[in-house]
Amino acid sequence: MAINGSVTCVVLLGCLAVVSSVRFHLNEQNDFLPSSSVRRPFYKGARIVGGSVAAEGQFPHQVALLRSNALTCGGSLIDSRWVLTAAHCVYNGAILVPASSIVVLAGSVSLNGGVRRAVARVIPHERYGNFQNDVALLQLQQSLPSSAYIRPIALRTTSVPAGSEIVISGWGRMYQGGPTSSVLRYNRATVIPDQQCRAATGISTGLICFSSPVNNGACNGDSGGPAVLNNQLVGVANFIINYCGSSSPDGYAKVSDFVSWIQAAMRRY
Repeated sequence: MAINGSVTCVVLLGCLAVVSSVRFHLNEQNDFLPSSSVRRPFYKGARIVGGSVAAEGQFPHQVALLRSNALTCGGSLIDSRWVLTAAHCVYNGAILVPASSIVVLAGSVSLNGGVRRAVARVIPHERYGNFQNDVALLQLQQSLPSSAYIRPIALRTTSVPAGSEIVISGWGRMYQGGPTSSVLRYNRATVIPDQQCRAATGISTGLICFSSPVNNGACNGDSGGPAVLNNQLVGVANFIINYCGSSSPDGYAKVSDFVSWIQAAMRRY
């Protein structure tokens, strides 16, 4: 289940580490931190801040998750009938969103174009919670056609070296408090060492963190979207710390840690 935005620290019982930074899932609505004396907006969500507009076919694996014809999250096509996204994208509080309410849009940088598919099955990670194991699979009712604009992406099976430059993409706010984008945008970020990621988040496994220059990175709406290195999916957008474009790293589910889970879930259906 998603953590309420008013929580200002997380205690991990395994190591009793206290994390003072405030984390927000990337799909949640803009809000003020109730306990803050400074009326500064903390954004619970993610779209790409900074960066550039994507060209048609540049990210053929990128999909959008729509509910009531509105963008809620991003995702990555990993097979003609399977999408990998974030677990918090498929929950309303503690309630799993029914498959019938989600539509996947693929094959276009515009939210008004592309190919749409209904979702047959929603499979969140069974140990999702407290910003951990934040991955989910969507099985589509019909396969998506393969083309220059729609193509699954391979999963990264090994860790990504610190210092690697990855590419993130998504539709969403172009800066904190700004408008969402009607076209797909992308930006670059740098993988930080695991120990630095743990220190910033308090999460020791299943997470990869990226740093970006201030006023760049993920923001409201990019949840579930991809981080890519060498045409391999290395991360799934999970959360930001403090606010969009801050100096804090962004947290993504580390795909290589979930390959076995993904493959086992897909084999069951």
